[in-house]
Amino acid sequence: MNSINLEAYKEYFPDSGSVRINHCRAEESNRKFYLTRTETGDVIGYCHHCGGRGVYRPSCTERRTLPTVAVDTTSDDPFKRWGVPSLATWKTCDRWETVPFEDLPLLTRKWWFKNGLNVSEYEDIGVRMLDGNRFTIPLRSSPSWDEVTGVAIRTFKDDLPKWIVLGSKTVHPFTQADTVPDTLVLTEDYCSALRVSRSYTALPLMGISLNSNVFSLITKWHKEDRRVVIWLDNDSRAVVQQAKEIRRQLALTIKCGIILVNKEPKHYINDADLREVIHGD
Repeated sequence: MNSINLEAYKEYFPDSGSVRINHCRAEESNRKFYLTRTETGDVIGYCHHCGGRGVYRPSCTERRTLPTVAVDTTSDDPFKRWGVPSLATWKTCDRWETVPFEDLPLLTRKWWFKNGLNVSEYEDIGVRMLDGNRFTIPLRSSPSWDEVTGVAIRTFKDDLPKWIVLGSKTVHPFTQADTVPDTLVLTEDYCSALRVSRSYTALPLMGISLNSNVFSLITKWHKEDRRVVIWLDNDSRAVVQQAKEIRRQLALTIKCGIILVNKEPKHYINDADLREVIHGD
């Protein structure tokens, strides 16, 4: 089998589907060299004259400029509807790509730092880039760090939702502290939860409602010497009312506080300022 270096044919690479060009024979009737763009962004080449073939795998930078995989709006499966591989393939599918932080798009890195987060946190939680250009946070509903039960995809596109959450939205309480803190902070999103997890146990609701699974996790975590604090984004009256409703539900069985400042946890620059807010709620 002849090996073909596809680098020389980059100008002919299709954005999607296939194209036919000449390889070992000239003239239009001999365009039997097929270049095909796969769903992962790779390009496969095969010549029907000489049998030569090759594969081109784009760099992280190139992947970020590729078109998003087409979605299937008719599917009942939300993963297929958004063109996302199933969670069963999290460890095996090449479309879930681990990208060094320094290779992320500049705007993505700025957004991460704007949320008060750092590089080690990006690495520790196991962020991956779907198809090299969709920032994906793995969600885990059990203490097992290896089991991914859902994903939160940050789109960075005006024509799409800010976040696409697929699979289970339930996240098991977690902390970065060396010992388990005595305060559990409920946040609206994962970035805020990661931010407060430096000093406290955190649990992102991935929204502004409290389902039965999350309620069960909270009651299991709670003990007599522990407390729960609700801190949603508070960016509208509806969110504030929902935070109060969550406190009402929890206060029947556990010690529960609420923070109503008009600032999200992830937008605090200093950890000390964030701790002051939580201790003074």
